[in-house]
Amino acid sequence: MKTKYTLIALAVAITLSQLPAFAADEADIQKAIDYVKKHEKDGSVKPSGNGWVSADGERSFNLTGLVHFDSRNIDNGLSESNDKDSASGASNYEVRRARIGINGTIAKDIDYEILTNLVGSNANLIHRAYINYGFNKNAQFRVGRFKQPFSLEEMTSANATDFQERSYGNQLVASQRLGVMVFGEPTKGFTYAISSYQDGFNELSNTTNAGTLGIGRATVNFAELNNMNDSVLHFGVGIDKGRYETTPTTSTDTGTTASSYTRATIVSLRSEDRGLSNAYRAQIAGDFVTAGYGVQANNNASVTKDLKGLEVALAKGAFKFQAESFDSSYSVSSRNYDSVNAVDYGTTNYDIKAKTNYFEFIYNLTGENWANSYKSGAFTTVKPKANFSSGTGGGLGAWQLGIRLSNYEISEPTVVATKSDGQVVARSFAKINSNASWNSRGENSEKAQTITYGLNWILNPNSRVILNYAVTKFDRAVTYLTTTTPATLGTTDLEKVISIRTQINF
Repeated sequence: MKTKYTLIALAVAITLSQLPAFAADEADIQKAIDYVKKHEKDGSVKPSGNGWVSADGERSFNLTGLVHFDSRNIDNGLSESNDKDSASGASNYEVRRARIGINGTIAKDIDYEILTNLVGSNANLIHRAYINYGFNKNAQFRVGRFKQPFSLEEMTSANATDFQERSYGNQLVASQRLGVMVFGEPTKGFTYAISSYQDGFNELSNTTNAGTLGIGRATVNFAELNNMNDSVLHFGVGIDKGRYETTPTTSTDTGTTASSYTRATIVSLRSEDRGLSNAYRAQIAGDFVTAGYGVQANNNASVTKDLKGLEVALAKGAFKFQAESFDSSYSVSSRNYDSVNAVDYGTTNYDIKAKTNYFEFIYNLTGENWANSYKSGAFTTVKPKANFSSGTGGGLGAWQLGIRLSNYEISEPTVVATKSDGQVVARSFAKINSNASWNSRGENSEKAQTITYGLNWILNPNSRVILNYAVTKFDRAVTYLTTTTPATLGTTDLEKVISIRTQINF
């Protein structure tokens, strides 16, 4: 190894000596050789065994990954059915997340992350991929696909959330998107982030803006500002505004016959703890097309989004209270062109609002201090006082007990007509005109409340087990959104879900 680096240094020195403007003397050559000898053994595997660092310390990479495996039992009182749209009512096993990636540095102040998503049918396997320029720690610059800065729940890693699933409000949040961001922590206890982002992987139609949505978040921890080392007094605000597009399509494979009516979903909420899919759904009508499954409209629907969030977290020692409020509105516009009969029915427009809240209480039964797991405006994994071990002198790990109350409420457009399709009741609004037979609609319950009980066992910072029991009460009777056998499935206003997760991360 020593001979290899010596030869490299000599080759470089000889090459430089041939250039008049960069003539090298014997002293310069010797300095190059001495530098290589001094640092030739510096490159090494990191102590964790999951990474590598170069000889000069500038370049590094870490192997990262996680696996979340869930088991879930659902009791909602609806009839069993072979219809595929009833899948969200099935008790099941699920690989909730399986990700592997790398992160590291290519220079002292330039870092990166690439994280793949190995679960689901999405052809875009890149969950996160960005480059971060940290020359100024108070104003860092990030480009690529990354977690957009909004909400305390979202900024807390999935490996460290207090409950198995995040709340209703998080279903309205952008999460991982392509964009550019400026962020920093200019003073102890204060963070900010501002990002311009794009809603999807690819553009849908021509536009003059590269990034049609803007999002930002600011937080302050008064406990840090006042050197209260055993406490957290966190307050934060977020805003997400702008315009994006979505393509109406016919139903992908639901129905006894193929449809000609295209629709795009604007708001969709799933009951907490991965219960009923489309516990609420609002859609806008699009073009009328040749009948088929999953046929796209010729025109995209345009959505103007305005989402605001407030967040608070108060912690003292082993106790934490956390709450967030989300207030969103969507102004939607969609052209309705009948491509079969070459008739233009004009444009459908409507506004819809969604509000969500949650309040949670978490207590570390084994006494871990929450302030130790708070960093840069979010919570990280709680580190047990003593990691679990079955051997002599082993610890218990960390144990947590929690309860969360959450809800959502949707304000729909003025109802034009109500129609019943078997047991499915859909509110029809924004009717196009008397000659058009397809309408925008809202389905299932506009309001719901969920209470979730949780017991967490953190074996060590890289492994934990979560047990949750969630009870959801719907204000309006709900059912599976299926058109094949709706009359036989019944309706319900109560759902109970018990679930357990085992997870590892590295």
